[in-house]
Amino acid sequence: MIMSVIFSIIVFIFVLGLVILIHELGHFIMAKRANILCHEFSLGMGPILWSKRGKETLYTIRAIPIGGYVMMAGEEVEDEIVKVGKQVRLIFDDFNNVEKIVLDHEDERYDQYEKVTVTKVDLKGENNEPLFINDYTVKRNAFYVYKKRELQIAPHERSFESKTKTERFLAIFAGPFMNFVLAVFVFIFINLFMGFPVMDSTVLGSIGDGYPSYGILEEGDKIISIDGEPVSDWDEISSEIDSNVADRLIQFEILRDGDTDTVAITPVLIFYSLGFRSDEDVINELIIDEINEESIAYKAGFVGGDKILTIDGIEVISWFDVTQLVSANIYGEVMTFTVLRDGSVETLTIAPHDKEVLEYSGVLAVENFIGISPIYEFNFLKSFTYSFTNTKDAAGMIFSTLGLLFGNENVGVSDLAGPVGIYTITSNALSGGLLSLLSWVALLSVNLGVINLLPIPALDGGRLVFLGYEAITTKKPNKKIENTLHYAMYLMLMGLFVYITFNDILRLFNLK
Repeated sequence: MIMSVIFSIIVFIFVLGLVILIHELGHFIMAKRANILCHEFSLGMGPILWSKRGKETLYTIRAIPIGGYVMMAGEEVEDEIVKVGKQVRLIFDDFNNVEKIVLDHEDERYDQYEKVTVTKVDLKGENNEPLFINDYTVKRNAFYVYKKRELQIAPHERSFESKTKTERFLAIFAGPFMNFVLAVFVFIFINLFMGFPVMDSTVLGSIGDGYPSYGILEEGDKIISIDGEPVSDWDEISSEIDSNVADRLIQFEILRDGDTDTVAITPVLIFYSLGFRSDEDVINELIIDEINEESIAYKAGFVGGDKILTIDGIEVISWFDVTQLVSANIYGEVMTFTVLRDGSVETLTIAPHDKEVLEYSGVLAVENFIGISPIYEFNFLKSFTYSFTNTKDAAGMIFSTLGLLFGNENVGVSDLAGPVGIYTITSNALSGGLLSLLSWVALLSVNLGVINLLPIPALDGGRLVFLGYEAITTKKPNKKIENTLHYAMYLMLMGLFVYITFNDILRLFNLK
């Protein structure tokens, strides 16, 4: 158990680190192509766990794995670090050019270097003018030194603000773009591994272990008819199963090894709006199967083995009755159930998912399920082209979620997932196998790309809005106002992050 949790945590850190790394690499690569000086490339936030100084960039891994950043010179307002009247110590190279400027001039470690009072200074060097302090020439790749840390100075031509609008756009947009690229490549791998369903065939590809068809139907069986209705493709199979009236066996005529046979299967009823399913082992009673602890049914107090007696005061004697009452509740109004549990009657109330939430999830309030799927075939070209559709669909799902967040009273900020929630989802995906985990990596990467493109200050999309303003008006926005907005929104997002994480913890320990 402990090793399983440790392994899940390692996978969680790897998955989250991967999508953040790809995002920041996008920013970093395009910044480097534009010759923008990058002071730091960081994975994570907070205290530094590991660091390595490159030629001009400090690479760090920080303690809190919730994000990362590329610190580009000039992306934010930078006050002059060295001003007239300030005392500094200067370290010279062999040609008497300043290569390091020690800001903490009282530090005894640098007593051997010359201390000067600044009387004139230019460390920007616009139009390629020389950099200088007093009468000393400063190298364009010199460093500031403060408390054992070094930061390379940024001449004007190396700053973000000196670049063209196209170069700045690419440096900002490349982060989210790389998240979409990662998703495309992951989906290509998934599609190559899984293949694509052959929809114009009625041959069974796989039978779900633990579902009603298991042990009755077999891989390779060809379905000829369902309840006497001939079927010629998978769409017709799905339609016939979905049209089955609850409590009635579905008759399948199949071809197996050259012989025809007829078998009967009672489908499981999955109540997506409530979060439970019928018990396939009990045919003539309204017994609920084991319930997932994440479902709204579990949170409402339902447990596996409950026998449904009434719904909103109406006695129900068949799953058809239950299906009719549940399907009619399209607005998520509270329903009252009485159930028989261990010989005593319990009364439970539950607010089902409404029609809008179900449509977003791509399901109906109640669906039949027997656990069969079509055969799959390998198609390299389709694996490549369909990966773009997969990515587009994932982005569409995220926009739909945002729509529910702002347009559905039953969905709120408390339903969002933070790091703890992402860990839980990652752990569940890991238990589903490699393809399940990869699907989650792709979805998480698309999510990071979409969220960062929202036109909100502090996010990449917010920075693109200010860049768009500059492109339209031909005037640069006031940098101090822009950065004040970015910082204020950053604080608000951090507050939201704390709130979401708190809710994650409550959910993790079933306190909410």
